[in-house]
Amino acid sequence: MKKTGKWLLSVLSKAIVIVLVIVFIPFAKDLYRLVLPDVIGEINTQSTIIRQKLESSKRLEVTKIDEEGILEAKTNVIIFGTVGSTTIRYRYTASIGIDLSKVIMTADSDRIIFTLPESEILNDGIEALEINKHNLFSRAIEKSVESLLSEQRDKCREQYFKDEQHILKIREDAVKAFTETVCQWLEGSGERHYEIETIIREEEAAV
Repeated sequence: MKKTGKWLLSVLSKAIVIVLVIVFIPFAKDLYRLVLPDVIGEINTQSTIIRQKLESSKRLEVTKIDEEGILEAKTNVIIFGTVGSTTIRYRYTASIGIDLSKVIMTADSDRIIFTLPESEILNDGIEALEINKHNLFSRAIEKSVESLLSEQRDKCREQYFKDEQHILKIREDAVKAFTETVCQWLEGSGERHYEIETIIREEEAAV
């Protein structure tokens, strides 16, 4: 008898909870807004500030590349073999960033979500630090130093956007730089009660 009574009480209490949940679901959103009006107001205000900043800004640098390397070019002839070579010690520098016009912002009730585009090279350059030529004939080298450096610059560009380790590092730098920039934009506009979530959007492959 006692077991039956406990079972009925358990069923009744669960039924009451379910009924209360169903009754209060339509009012939950209004209740949340009533309890946290300041948070929602700040989110709306600050999302407006961020949207204006994004529209007025262009590109954001997220990381820099500065590396040195050595490239060597040889000219071979069937009979004589290698008749000339050029060795160049070079420095490659690049500024990598994101296009802020491509950032997608979504304001939720307790946070702002940013979807960031993939990073791109904003500008880069390559320079020769040391050049050594060894030629058997006066015109043995087929390519000029300028052409060799231009080809090496293209290789450096591809390296940073094909190597998985470099890609992950650039994405981490992008999220960090963008978050810091947003915090600077919101400085003095009230306490930030919500979390900024950043997501990297992979660009669609070109058809």
